[in-house]
Amino acid sequence: MAPVTVTSATPTRSVALLLGLALSIVACDRGAASSEPSEAADATAKAAEPDAPYLDRRSAHETQLSAHTPSPAKGAPLTSAPPGAVTVTYTSGELGLQAWVGYPSRAGSKPALIYFHGDFAIGPDDFEAVRPFLDAGFLVMTPSLRGENGNPGDFELLWGEVDDARAAVEWVASQPGVDRNRIYAFGHSIGGGIAAMLSLYPELPLRATGSCGGIYVPETFERWANSEANAELVRFDASDPRETTLRVLGPNLPWMVHPHLAYVGDDDEWFITNAEALQARAWEQGQPFEMIRVPGDHMGSLAPSLEAFLRLSSAPAWTPN
Repeated sequence: MAPVTVTSATPTRSVALLLGLALSIVACDRGAASSEPSEAADATAKAAEPDAPYLDRRSAHETQLSAHTPSPAKGAPLTSAPPGAVTVTYTSGELGLQAWVGYPSRAGSKPALIYFHGDFAIGPDDFEAVRPFLDAGFLVMTPSLRGENGNPGDFELLWGEVDDARAAVEWVASQPGVDRNRIYAFGHSIGGGIAAMLSLYPELPLRATGSCGGIYVPETFERWANSEANAELVRFDASDPRETTLRVLGPNLPWMVHPHLAYVGDDDEWFITNAEALQARAWEQGQPFEMIRVPGDHMGSLAPSLEAFLRLSSAPAWTPN
């Protein structure tokens, strides 16, 4: 196998071993400060991994919300689609939710990307971030989730939103001409946390999932709940491990079924800590979680992360481990 040449990024094990590709990740301008809550994980923190399978525990647990209200972010309904996209409605349980979808002009079988936005509402910039995938021949879907952008439903923070994400993946898989063997999910920040959780669902036709600055830990929620700036985001008992461990990937590593590539900016120190610790545990267990460092802070790292993920997912020969 030819050696892999990587510029401005650290290669992961699966990239180095499985690909005869050359990744060229260009540096981008440093972005504005993130609108996401800042992460500050203790480097020594390691959540105990439960014994029961993730899907069994999740199906047995009903989250207890302290408030039944929409997302705290103000986002407009998706009535006007960006150029090259249309507004569609997809169904998650009893909820009809809005999304923007771009259909490529290419004929024949098409790969697909479902992109989960950062922050807690979607805007046109989120579709523009993944337009290179549309230009490369991918069907692209950017869904809004429950309680966002005028959608029905309550804001639940990495709970019901994961169900919506699953529904979005299934919607894309049902579209004519989509290659079910080349469907990918990717998310930024809190959307990356959602994409990471999708790696735990065996029924989803996902070739791989990816995130940029999206690896959270159970302790995140208690810190947010005790923070004046972020307390309104946490509408459940953040001291209850049944609530927190079911909302993040780390404690559920043994039940991963889809590969996850976790991109993290060189200047996004809190998420570096989270992803490095998770990668070490994943490799010990032989689980398909990989971390890749790219240039930028929490916002500035998104463009190089998406560029790298596009290069990988555009290669038909890529078989993620």
